[in-house]
Amino acid sequence: MNVVAINAMLQALMGLLGEGARFVVFDGTKPAPGGAVTTRIAAAVLAVPAGAIDAGQLTLVQADAAGDMAEATGVPTWGRLEQAGGTWIEDFTVSGVSGPGQVKIEVIDPPPGDPEGKIYQGGRFFIGSVTLG
Repeated sequence: MNVVAINAMLQALMGLLGEGARFVVFDGTKPAPGGAVTTRIAAAVLAVPAGAIDAGQLTLVQADAAGDMAEATGVPTWGRLEQAGGTWIEDFTVSGVSGPGQVKIEVIDPPPGDPEGKIYQGGRFFIGSVTLG
């Protein structure tokens, strides 16, 4: 597929990501596409527009540069891109930076001995670089 076609598909995706769209991370087993969620750990509310498209890639941008507060403590294993009302768009595997996930979680200054990618309730959750394409 050429870059023009990919850019067109990503532009259509951007049209779905209106105000309140978010990237949410969960623990547990990733469900079938759009399936029931497991424990929600954190959500990054996306900016409007939700990102920028360049050369066949969409880089998501978080609405609040200060991040969003994590809702639970846990190690994310999957994530979901969803509209404001919770309507499913796409699911992704999630892991720490050395793992096989499509999305990598990096925790800055984790407590010694913690599993890679563990997030703590009340901490700030940022999307540093999530690129689709």
